[in-house]
Parts: sequence; C-alpha cells; structure tokens
Amino acid sequence: MTTIDLQNDAVDVRAMLVEGVRKYAAKHAAPGTAKKHPPVTRIDLSFSLGDSESTPWVHLSFDTKPGSEPDGDPTHADFVKLPCKGWLAAFQAACDGEQVKITQANGKTKKCSDEELMNTIGKFLVDSLIEARSNGVFADLPKGDTCELGVEDPTTGEFGWPAYEDRGKKNLVK
Repeated sequence: MTTIDLQNDAVDVRAMLVEGVRKYAAKHAAPGTAKKHPPVTRIDLSFSLGDSESTPWVHLSFDTKPGSEPDGDPTHADFVKLPCKGWLAAFQAACDGEQVKITQANGKTKKCSDEELMNTIGKFLVDSLIEARSNGVFADLPKGDTCELGVEDPTTGEFGWPAYEDRGKKNLVK
C-alpha cells in the first residue's frame, strides 16, 4: 500500500511558511523593495496533487490589496514554492482505485480513496496554517488591519477553506 507521511510534510510546510514570512518581512523593511511589499491582507496556501504525472506542490502566496478577496489573483503569487514529490505515487495509486495510507501530522493513520485524498491534504494545510498562527509564525509579517488565511486547490477547485460565508470567523491572523 502506498503511503504519505504528513508528519514529515508538516516540518516542510512550516519551514516554507517561516521562510516566506522572513523573505517578505525583509523586502517590506528594505528601502529598495518596501513600496512593492506593503502590509499583507491575505496569506494563502494553494496546492495541487498534479495530473498523475506532474509533481504535486504547495505554494505560499501573499496578497496586499485592501479588502483582499480569495480571487486567485494575489499581488505576490507563488512567493514560496514547495514541491511534494512524495505525494505523487500516492496520488497515482489513488487514481488507480487503490487505497492510500496516510500518517497524519498527529501520528494517527487512515486509509483514503482518491476522493478523500484531496480533502485530507487540504485539511492538513488548513491545520498547518492554524498551527503556524498559534505558534507566532506570522508575528513578524507586516499585516494590514485585517489579514485572512486561506487554502485552495486552484487546479480542480475540489478543496477550499474557509467557505466564503465563514470568512472572518476562524481564518483571521490577529
């Protein structure tokens, strides 16, 4: 059975978030780049499990538009990119109708079909953002009066968080 270990991936996603915040904060503070890097109003993780041949990925994007919307057009798209090569075999197996074993970030394991795999990865990324927020990863990031978190699969549209009507409830960075 093909497996994905999200415990290891959690370390990589956190490192990506830390690196993105560090890079953006430095550009915000530097006189030569500050004007192009104003306070952030959205922090989004977008992801793709690929097309069964291309490498799955997670990208971190920042938006700085006032009243930023989850419109897929952030001012700093794909600011940091994380290839997730370890997900490809599992995605291929799931597409072939096989069950995939996932070790979740909390250490628990579960089996997923192709339908569950997308939601499992999406929820993992939501949890990663919420944990990063709780652990102060975004503390040094210059933020606007309102700064929202979001996760989406822009290639298929099968996963998005939060639901549009739930924006501002659990996805704000304080």
